[in-house]
Amino acid sequence: MDTVSFRFDAHGGFAEVMGLAKLDDLGLELQFSTRDAVFGVVKTGQRSLRVPLEVLMSVRYRAGFLWLMPVIELRVNDLKVLDGLPESEEGRVRMRIKWRDRQDARDFVKELEMLRSHVRIQQLDRSLDRLSSQLPPRSSEAAPLPPAPPLAVPPTAPAATTPQPRPSQSES
Repeated sequence: MDTVSFRFDAHGGFAEVMGLAKLDDLGLELQFSTRDAVFGVVKTGQRSLRVPLEVLMSVRYRAGFLWLMPVIELRVNDLKVLDGLPESEEGRVRMRIKWRDRQDARDFVKELEMLRSHVRIQQLDRSLDRLSSQLPPRSSEAAPLPPAPPLAVPPTAPAATTPQPRPSQSES
């Protein structure tokens, strides 16, 4: 599933943000609009926000209270990415999902996690390549290793003597 609808309260409950979360090769795109929650009359225009997979720290699906209010929680490591999205001051967004869309939300989170892991592996590969290019080159004429010292053989124990039976008191 590459699209899921969401909503959440904003501005202390006086506004509601509704939108779509779309997943593509470039990352996550949040398309949303805000309307007042009291009368539903005042509505902002459609806005779009792109969240690159490199800055996405975690994405979680939670069933919510009594499994009736599913939520997708996004965390990013750069606050500028979520600039313009209400209720995202701490780099965290909790998007409520309709109950009937909960399976789509689970699939969306799995797919997003898979893409995020793939991007993270590519970042680690690039870092490893960069670090390995900074290592000094290996010389083909390396000095031979010194021979290993001989193993110490433990001294052999003296031959065990068989004990002689003691004379019993009745023989004396």
